[in-house]
Amino acid sequence: MNRQVSDLKRITLVAVATAAAMWILLYAPTPYVVYEPGIATPVAPMVAAEQGDAEGNGSFLLTAVKLSDPNFFNVLRSAWDKDDDILMKKDVFRGYTQQQYADRLSVIMEGSQNNAVEAAYHHLNLSYTIKVQAIIVSDNASQVEEGNSLFQTGDKLIGMTGGPRFENAADMLDKLRNAEESSPLTVEIERSGARMQVQLDAARLGPALTEEQLPALFGASGLTELRALEPTDTRDRLTIKAGDIGGPSAGLVFALQSIDLLTEGDLTGGSRIAATGTITPEGKVGPIGGIKQKVVITSREGAQLFLVPEGNYKEAAAKAKQLGTAMKIVEVTDLEDALGKIKQFNVAASGGQ
Repeated sequence: MNRQVSDLKRITLVAVATAAAMWILLYAPTPYVVYEPGIATPVAPMVAAEQGDAEGNGSFLLTAVKLSDPNFFNVLRSAWDKDDDILMKKDVFRGYTQQQYADRLSVIMEGSQNNAVEAAYHHLNLSYTIKVQAIIVSDNASQVEEGNSLFQTGDKLIGMTGGPRFENAADMLDKLRNAEESSPLTVEIERSGARMQVQLDAARLGPALTEEQLPALFGASGLTELRALEPTDTRDRLTIKAGDIGGPSAGLVFALQSIDLLTEGDLTGGSRIAATGTITPEGKVGPIGGIKQKVVITSREGAQLFLVPEGNYKEAAAKAKQLGTAMKIVEVTDLEDALGKIKQFNVAASGGQ
């Protein structure tokens, strides 16, 4: 009888331990996120011109990584997968919730789209005007971590309460510099479609205030101007709709697709060309994250050429070598450089004709 009880206890303990282990592996929250190969998809459906050139036989590919919130089982699986990277949530989200982080990437994407369009217009010497639609909080991570954030990512800074709207960052700086230090200073904002008022510390204002100090004044880490670009010739008007894709890394490929639309011929030369990198209105290309995963997915999707920022080239080339892919990896520093590398590739692909 005692032996039967002992066996039952042992079986029960094993069953409980197994169930607990399975729960931890499958359901327990982890402090990690995983970067995995995501998508490499033609960008043409996302970019439209009022009166653009006909689509060619090739395509520019936008590439993005997949950020997953894994259970412990998938963390262990990813540890053995050479195409995945495991990172700490705190290092990626920097105090944001996952939803706040996604909202921030959406804001940054809007700015990246504007930069891409402006870079294309600048390259083609097209005249245009710029109107700032809103000044928006794009990053308040450090303030969130310190527990003293007055703002949320996505808040639009409208203007001083009872006063005119902020036209742009420089105009906002002038209005704040001229504010009466002795009187309460409140700023009107828009959050999730609702208008609110936030009081600022007027004592921190003065003629020495600079644009670099504006984010901290508003309890934020970063501010972004959301701009509308209107070309003199309305036939050159561009619109970009990226859906749920966020972040700044599609700037280069959006600029290339924009130029392809606004010029005659097929800029791709009939090839599948992937591109990644941030871009400034002047066309300078900057580094991005997840380059290893982007090399994997662009190779899988049949890209023949992958344009990557100079700062990402070494890692991208090493991953391409590991994969044994025929895809050519080239580094670019700016938009002009990218266009030149595409031309070189097309000439070589056509046998030098």
